[in-house]
Amino acid sequence: MNIRSCYFGQTAQQIVADYFSWLNRTRGLAIAAAVVLGVVAIALVFLECMVGYFVCLAAILATAWMLRAKIGRRFRGLLDILGSDCDAEKYREVIEGVAQRDKRQRSKGTCLTELALAHYHANRPMDALRLLSEVSFKSEKNILWVRTYNVEAIARNAVGDIAGRDAALERIAAFRADTGINSAKRAVIDDILLGLNVQFRPAQQWGPADLDCMRKNAALADSRLTWISWKICEAEYQLVHGDAQEAALLLGGVVEGPVTPRAAANIERLRALM
Repeated sequence: MNIRSCYFGQTAQQIVADYFSWLNRTRGLAIAAAVVLGVVAIALVFLECMVGYFVCLAAILATAWMLRAKIGRRFRGLLDILGSDCDAEKYREVIEGVAQRDKRQRSKGTCLTELALAHYHANRPMDALRLLSEVSFKSEKNILWVRTYNVEAIARNAVGDIAGRDAALERIAAFRADTGINSAKRAVIDDILLGLNVQFRPAQQWGPADLDCMRKNAALADSRLTWISWKICEAEYQLVHGDAQEAALLLGGVVEGPVTPRAAANIERLRALM
């Protein structure tokens, strides 16, 4: 898995400039549409066409909802800088640029979480934890907390804070308890908890079921970053179970493309054991 993102050839500054150019243009169009619909709605009141009036109001609400969804997708798309290109430093610079231009700090919690993720993959887990300590959202039930706790769990595991790591896992599990049994949110949280519990278990305790999980998650990975993580786990499994040759082959396949500093450090750790 080695597909570059659409941001690969751009600098962080260019990406931020393009993002806000798009954002301002998109917001401008949405506001213009809302104004037109508002004028039409008022005109329909004078014409005593209340059905048309309520249709216009519904259209205004739909425009606002679509704008929010579109902005969310565009922001999440920036993650490809880390997920596809494995460029932790560029991702950090981009998110810092977005945060600096967010004067109302509407996305402060999200930006801090993403900055922490960048620091973690740059092999600076303590910096990640420092940023995570500043994260807040308006509601304690905001689903974005799950991502924050996810990053906290892997960062605390990286520094050997097992108690803190397990506390973060418990907070993720608490969110799971508040979701519907067949809901999409619960399915996502289940996948997160399953993956983290496998990765956090000592390698010496991994069995065939864990190997199946690693291979399945690697095959279904939605980014190179995730694929690398599971391939490194699989290599460590093979090494622990006495197959250094297979472990070397797996690691060799990983380094054929870009890797984050965190992944590079794990690869070197395993190679030192061969």
